[in-house]
Amino acid sequence: MNLHKLASRFLFSFPVQLVIMHFKKNQMMILYWLLLFGFITQSLASRFGIPYLFLNPEYMGLVGKRSFFIMGLSTGAFIMAFNISSFILNSFRFPFLATLSRTFVKYCHNNFIIPGSFVLVYCICIARFQLNYQLLPVSTVAIQISMFLLGILIVFLATLRYFMVTNKDIYKLFGVENADTSTKILKPLSGVQRKNSWRVDTYLTFPVKLKLVRDVRHYKRYMLERVFRQNHVNAAVIEIIVFVIFILLGLFRDYSIFRIPAGASILLLITMFLMLSGVFRYWLRSWANSALILLFLVINFFSQFEVLNPRNKAYGLDYTKNLVSYNRESLEDQVNDSLLAHDIKNTKEILDKWKLRWTEQGVEKPKLVLLNVSGGGLRSCVFSFRTLQMIDSVYQGNLMHHTAFATGSSGGMISLCYYRELFLNHYDTLMQADDNIQNRFLQNMGKDMLNSMIFSATVADIFLNNQQFTDGQYHYVKDRAWAWEGQLNENTKGILDKRLRDYEKPEKEARIPMVVISPTIINDGRALHIAAQPVSYLLQENSSFKSGIQPVANGVEFSRFFKDQNADNIKLTSALRMNSAFPYVMPAVSLPSEPAIEVMDAGIRDNYGVMNSIQFLFSFKDWIDENTSGVVFLQIRDTHKHLKVEDNSVKTIVEKLMAPMRNVSGNFIIMQDYNFDRYLQYAKDIVNVPMDVVIFQMPETEDRVSLSWHLTEKEKHFLRDAALNSENKKMLDKLIQLMPPVVSKPQALAGPLQNASSANNSTLKH
Repeated sequence: MNLHKLASRFLFSFPVQLVIMHFKKNQMMILYWLLLFGFITQSLASRFGIPYLFLNPEYMGLVGKRSFFIMGLSTGAFIMAFNISSFILNSFRFPFLATLSRTFVKYCHNNFIIPGSFVLVYCICIARFQLNYQLLPVSTVAIQISMFLLGILIVFLATLRYFMVTNKDIYKLFGVENADTSTKILKPLSGVQRKNSWRVDTYLTFPVKLKLVRDVRHYKRYMLERVFRQNHVNAAVIEIIVFVIFILLGLFRDYSIFRIPAGASILLLITMFLMLSGVFRYWLRSWANSALILLFLVINFFSQFEVLNPRNKAYGLDYTKNLVSYNRESLEDQVNDSLLAHDIKNTKEILDKWKLRWTEQGVEKPKLVLLNVSGGGLRSCVFSFRTLQMIDSVYQGNLMHHTAFATGSSGGMISLCYYRELFLNHYDTLMQADDNIQNRFLQNMGKDMLNSMIFSATVADIFLNNQQFTDGQYHYVKDRAWAWEGQLNENTKGILDKRLRDYEKPEKEARIPMVVISPTIINDGRALHIAAQPVSYLLQENSSFKSGIQPVANGVEFSRFFKDQNADNIKLTSALRMNSAFPYVMPAVSLPSEPAIEVMDAGIRDNYGVMNSIQFLFSFKDWIDENTSGVVFLQIRDTHKHLKVEDNSVKTIVEKLMAPMRNVSGNFIIMQDYNFDRYLQYAKDIVNVPMDVVIFQMPETEDRVSLSWHLTEKEKHFLRDAALNSENKKMLDKLIQLMPPVVSKPQALAGPLQNASSANNSTLKH
């Protein structure tokens, strides 16, 4: 056989022609494959940790044999859905298929190139990730990959067995001998072919035997069409089964056994889309695209009705009463001299108690710490918590007493509130943990929160979601926000399952620092200040410093604005969720107002809480000048302040089109730094006592830790060690010079708090 004939046989082989056909006729299916290839190779959405859902799947809190087995089942389901959908849509292009025995089985066997390449690349990516990032031994990784392949194999065998039993070939339907089993000498396919058919010269039989395609023009057309139609009906049954499984997972997601890995649920979701789009194209043919556009417009129209598209809510708030008006008048009502005087008086009483604690320990004029923590998902959670532990171990448990006011965004605020709650009610256990880098509190901060959220988003949020839960007398929808809060409580053993009002008394008694949580109102860019104490001074100027510029209120005081909606009953986890609601990953939270106030991540407006701290400093400058020896701005940030300059030059037409949005969105945190540096310079002129800025920051690295709610073991180790790298050691030395540790046991442990702490520590072992 000459070279030209060999090349022709290869080019017109069934596997090669199927690949060409997919790229020419099934671009949407190819798009699904490209999306998945992008995920597993970490070339798509890696900054947000989406590839981790596929390379490090978690099931029931563990990454192991079961999770990879389920990933194998889901991958197998997607591959078989791809085979089924493409068979239904394209089998008529290959009429010779209808003359073969086990028609669909042979189609799947020849349609191996794209799925086979994906599985091979997936296994390589799993091995690299588990070895290099999860630091696992080769034997463990080999078992994981074996379980993954076993899951795929089981789906393949079960599905193909179903088709082998239920499908009827041309022999069973008409008694006509199959072309691949006939003993007659049949001519190879040549000459004029049927309309719309593709040329195929050879096809594969199990395992890798190459056979010539025989001429099928002598078969009656209705025979071939009936074979395909009967195969299509059986294929539709498989699609219905997958759909039912998907719905059942959503209905029973309260039970951990049904919460499959998020990567598996994404695969099932894409499987659903693939099958539904295939059904549309099969039944509507050339009208399919128009029908899909019309369907989208219909869904978009009905999504404005809450019964079909329920708003995401903050748990603990009353949404049944009359909604508070959100307009110019209501905003002006919350800023007046009477409220301002009341709130300043209240906070000065807290500051007096804060100072008294230090006076009783022999410190006449203590340093006042304003603590700011940055956002950044789990990256910031782990780094901020470990940094707090490291600093507090030097100050012998007094850091929270040095701190009068604390604020920030996203992951940093979760760590701060977790640390403050442990300090308040589990002090002894926390102090023991601070000296151990492997302590379980720090491990809790690094636990995955992405898996349950993505699982809920894929199996429930995208479809009609009518499952509800109750919080007291109020009812709310179970969505990915509910899953996020549930996972946070599970990770922290319920320690953060508190209400805003639970912190009013401890803050009032200055046993813990005042904390202000300030998510961004996306309606108009204002800040929503959620605090256990009244803080209207964060919204307006002190009357004695009126500048005459008539500023508008730059924020909303949550507790006063929603006092009739039971504001102090809001769950702390809901407040932290609002503060961490990264766009698209988590839903914007709607509050009970008209029009609805919608809030998202605090980092959109102020990633470090600097503006709140400077406003606090400005409001109490006289008290600070009189009662302290200075102010320390203590900032913990999960990114290096002086990041290296990157090459963002425009190279292609696409990059030129994307450059404006890409550069602005990629640099908005850096732009905040430019402004905050200027604010801090101005702030030094506000007070007459020394003001110093101490920054603990994550070191600059070649491989950035992902901004995600999931971390690899390698990233966790890096973040734990980064808290005390050489640069941060210098900052710790600077802090000690500015504020020498006081050798005494915190008075917060005296009296009722000591008893509460001892009681709680008996149930919370380190």
